Amino acid sequence: MKKIHIALCAILGLSSLSAVAEDKNLVAAGFGYIAVNSSSPDFASNGPAFLTPQPAGLTVGSASTLLFGFSHMVSDHWAVALAGGIPPKHDIFGRGNLAPFGVITTVKQFAPTVFANYHFNESGSKFRPFVGLGINYTKFYDITSQPAGNLASGGPTSVTLSSYTGLAATIGMNYKIADHWYINANIAAADVSTDMVATTGSIQRTTHVKLNPILYSAGIAYSF
Repeated sequence: MKKIHIALCAILGLSSLSAVAEDKNLVAAGFGYIAVNSSSPDFASNGPAFLTPQPAGLTVGSASTLLFGFSHMVSDHWAVALAGGIPPKHDIFGRGNLAPFGVITTVKQFAPTVFANYHFNESGSKFRPFVGLGINYTKFYDITSQPAGNLASGGPTSVTLSSYTGLAATIGMNYKIADHWYINANIAAADVSTDMVATTGSIQRTTHVKLNPILYSAGIAYSF
């Protein structure tokens, strides 16, 4: 049952890349860890109950990736930031009666996010903390049923996950270490959920997953 409810989210990525000095633009790269806290009901099925013995659900594993971003200051305190990164791969684990099967599927997710960030302290300050709100779009792809997933489902299984657009929030800081160079760090969270359909022959199993991802990131940035 490779029900891959990877409510994952999404890379909210370097929302911490917000320009902080007299320069108006900032590019950044860094490392991000996506902690996924997924929740979902047990699978519903159009087939006989004995083919989907309850409880039967999923949990989504966390992942790490490289992040990239661009930010532009529109005033002394406000910036618009675009965050993204290399799409991470998540392992999906069985829950309940599916737990013994371990990793039943894998999936990648692409989650660009746009933030409006408010920076504290004055333009040119060495240290500028910020908070922000934004919009996140998450798309799931490269969904691969593992042998254990096919075994649990009763045969080769195809899975679809719906895309999702939701709110995102972040808190972070930029700290100047040299002319034009900064270190940045932030924590970001997003509202991400998905509808999953797993099809094995004529049997369809469905569920709705909320993934509640939190991104922890740190990196280096250059302003110009």
